[in-house]
Amino acid sequence: MQNNKYAKLFEPMKIGKMNLKNRLVMSPMGTFTPQQDGTESEEGMKYYEERARGGIGMIIVGSSFLNEMTAQGGYTLGLDNNRALPKATVLCERVQRWGAKICLSMGPGTGRNGMPGIGERVPISASEVPSFYDPNLICRALTVEEIHELLDLWVQASQFAVNAGFDAIEVHAHSGYLIDQFMSPIWNKRTDEYGGSLENRLRFPVEIVQTIRKTVGPDMPILFRIALDHKFPGGRTVEDSMPLLEGLEKAGVDAFDVDANAYESLDYVFPTAYLGEACMAYVCEEARKHVSVPIMNSGNHSPETALELINSGN
Repeated sequence: MQNNKYAKLFEPMKIGKMNLKNRLVMSPMGTFTPQQDGTESEEGMKYYEERARGGIGMIIVGSSFLNEMTAQGGYTLGLDNNRALPKATVLCERVQRWGAKICLSMGPGTGRNGMPGIGERVPISASEVPSFYDPNLICRALTVEEIHELLDLWVQASQFAVNAGFDAIEVHAHSGYLIDQFMSPIWNKRTDEYGGSLENRLRFPVEIVQTIRKTVGPDMPILFRIALDHKFPGGRTVEDSMPLLEGLEKAGVDAFDVDANAYESLDYVFPTAYLGEACMAYVCEEARKHVSVPIMNSGNHSPETALELINSGN
């Protein structure tokens, strides 16, 4: 029998037009279970199905990049590879048979956080800024033409998600990855239509959201994962992030998956129990004042802290 103390955790909720059986969501994580050819392994499918069988409301399949180049050497679902589609379809069916929804997190790569020598020797970024791993190595700024080529890849990846049977798509834009590098003035020094003003820095992520929506239609929810606090000097603060949330909601985002980190604060990208419970929940209160869509939050939530956060209205 379900403990009434935690009943609110198991209340149904909606994200856009998608119904979830409860408020429990598995955060996107890099499982490294896809195989070299871009197909999901049996090990990976069992991993996700076990969590669906355990009663989770939604699973977000993480660490998927638009193509082999943007994956920078990591094993990921082959979103540009039709050979990966049959197993991705089986993955969706094995999760959905337990009443869980399944969402595909996807992104255009790590940008300046990419390791030199994997993929392109010189990492790409929004601007010519230092590589995270080698500050003496200056990243190559993407051209406008290359940005448009990435948007074309979003069409392909979004269609993959639809064809495989995923219930939702999440845009991977946190941790100071490539999309975040466009949004953040500390990394975006561009002087064209993709840099400078808030509107211009938001242009790339907004175009991504619009591209996904045009591809998948009006019913599939679009989630957006973003770090609201970079947690390092000069990085984006919670206050800085609020106009970004407002602009993205206006663009059509159906829910935000918020946390607080960057590679400069790596402990919070991969938070351990030593950081305490709900170590990134503090960003939710301010976010709730600025957007009306659902907010999700990752980082060591016990049932008690999760319930406290829900009851706070944030």
